[in-house]
Amino acid sequence: MINLFSPLRTVLIYCIFGAVWVFSTDSLLRWLSEQTPSVLRSGQYFKGIVFVLISAALLYWLLQKYLDSLRKSERTYLNIFQANPQPMWIYDLGNFRFLEVNDAAVNVYGYSREEFKHMTILDMRPAEDVERVKQYHNNLSTGYADAGVWRHLKKDGTLIYVEIQAYATMYNGKEVQVVCSRDVSEKFLANKALNEHQQLLSTIINSTDDLVWAVDANMRFVAFNEAFRNIIQLITGVTLQVGTPLIEAEGEAEYRRWQQYYEATLRGEKQVIEEERELQNAGITYAEITMDPIVDEGRIIGVACFAHNITERKQQEIQMKKMLERYDMVTLATSDVIWDWDLVSNQVVWNKNLEVQFGHTVVENEGGWWENHVHPDDVETVVAGFQQAAETGQRAWAVEYRFRRADGVYRSVNDRGYVMYNEEGKPIRMIGAMQDIEDKKKYIEELKKVAHLSSHSLRRPVASMLGIVSMLNKDNLSHPDNAPLLAHVEKVAQEMDGILHVVAEKCNTIFRQTEKV
Repeated sequence: MINLFSPLRTVLIYCIFGAVWVFSTDSLLRWLSEQTPSVLRSGQYFKGIVFVLISAALLYWLLQKYLDSLRKSERTYLNIFQANPQPMWIYDLGNFRFLEVNDAAVNVYGYSREEFKHMTILDMRPAEDVERVKQYHNNLSTGYADAGVWRHLKKDGTLIYVEIQAYATMYNGKEVQVVCSRDVSEKFLANKALNEHQQLLSTIINSTDDLVWAVDANMRFVAFNEAFRNIIQLITGVTLQVGTPLIEAEGEAEYRRWQQYYEATLRGEKQVIEEERELQNAGITYAEITMDPIVDEGRIIGVACFAHNITERKQQEIQMKKMLERYDMVTLATSDVIWDWDLVSNQVVWNKNLEVQFGHTVVENEGGWWENHVHPDDVETVVAGFQQAAETGQRAWAVEYRFRRADGVYRSVNDRGYVMYNEEGKPIRMIGAMQDIEDKKKYIEELKKVAHLSSHSLRRPVASMLGIVSMLNKDNLSHPDNAPLLAHVEKVAQEMDGILHVVAEKCNTIFRQTEKV
């Protein structure tokens, strides 16, 4: 709004009026003096008095209008101050006391206007922030200042974070600061949590020797940890920066080799690759690399990669393979199935006899595969026995159960294992042998039948023979009464001979079957 009654305009109006008055009255007096010469002298006095009166009235009117304009402007600014939706206040820079507060300050902070007038700005600060407030005022400059984010206390003790904008000026003869406060607690706490999360994430990914990196859809690096930066510099000599093209960091040949995996991941296909590489001063190293799509609002925008050093595990696997090869050589003389169970990773390695004895050509290395092939009626007892052995620190474990072959037929086995423990006494590994005892159990049953035949079938003729012998005339063996008894003895002997032939035949059959195994 243009102020028509500013001091400069008042002076200009007065000057214009004075000039117009002088020229117009002088012309009028000259014209009158030509008619009546005596009018010139008295007219001069009259002109001066009238000029003073009119100019005084004009100045009074102009000044009154200017003051009214100032009052109206002041009311307008006060209304803006009071009606501002953001909390505002004016405080004395000398003693920090509140001089004026607006309605929003009363509503937000909970203090009444009277309470504010008896407070200083220090009363609404946490005790630990008071010294910082004083130091801020020691370096305060005039005019506008963006004071940043501060902590304030409401009347109910609630702590809020506010963004302060201030203007140092004069008010009622005092040096004051006009303050506008904006509550940014949610934004500040969200940013603080985000920064803490990012710092924690950065600490985590940089505290591991595993390699972590990410590229965008344009094959440029957008994030990586220190381990990855160092390994790239070691391999290629490139100092990695955010925005570095993948081809620049890895070289043309390596980029082409890995391009297919990145492109597949950008299509939404997770990749798991086992990489073998020879590094300077480190020899042959192995890594398992996982690539996952980075999805934002349903759109794939990049690839997150994680490489874990599996050199030690790979070397153990190679060593274990050699050991199993030795086991295979040893077990050429036996039909036992040799197994090695890593209880930490729950991975089981079997030798070739598993296929030879039970027909399994496709085997999952997880322990659950073995458990799923134990007969349902035996599995609970077998697993419980195994767990008890591991929990009680037993070294040796043995159990008989039924194991399913590839064709679905169950065979009785005798499984024996040796449990190894770490320094904390926790089981970490078990090596054992599983023996097919189905035929052995059948032979035992056959032998039991032979034993039963021997003990029961022979008992009757032997008892008969003993009874006949007791009736013989032992004092005179040629006595005629002995003849029929001896005939009975011959008959019983023939019966016993037949039984003995049956027993011998069964024993020979079992022996021949045993030789075939």
